Amino acid sequence: MTAVADVQAGTVHATVEIAAPPESVFRALTDPGELPRWWGSPDVYQTHDWKLDLRPGGRWSCQARSAEGTGEVRGEVLAVEPPRLLEYTWEASWEQYKQSIVRYTLEKVPGGTRLSLLHRGLASDESTRGHAEGWTQVLGWLANRFAGTQAARSSA
Repeated sequence: MTAVADVQAGTVHATVEIAAPPESVFRALTDPGELPRWWGSPDVYQTHDWKLDLRPGGRWSCQARSAEGTGEVRGEVLAVEPPRLLEYTWEASWEQYKQSIVRYTLEKVPGGTRLSLLHRGLASDESTRGHAEGWTQVLGWLANRFAGTQAARSSA
C-alpha cells in the first residue's frame, strides 16, 4: 500500500485492502478506545487521548508523542455514514492548524474491505509529500491491526 501525492492539486490518494468487514474497519477508525491501539508504533510515534463526537459538526482530536516531541491533530466531523463513509477536517499542530479534509470510503470486497482515502486541501508541496508518507504508515498500521483475523476465523 502506498499513498500517492499530487503536489499540484495538494491531495493524497490511497487505497488499501483490509482483511476485515467494513463494520470492523469503520469501528477501528471511529472508536476512541480502539484508535490508539493501532494508530502509531513505539519506533515512530504513539497517539493517545483520542476524543471523537461522531456526528456532523462534532469535534475530534488526538495527541501524539514521539522522540521529537508532542503534537496534536484536531478537526470537525463533516460526514458520517457507517460503515461506508467518514469525512472530517484535519488540523495538525505541526502545520499551525491549517485546515485540510480527510475522506475515507469503505467498500465490501471479497476477503474484507477496500478503504480509499482522499486527503485534500494540503497547503504546500512539502505538506502533501509528508502526508503521503504518513498515510502510507497509518494505513499499513490499520491493515496490520486486522492481519491474521481472516485466517484465524477460517481455521476456527
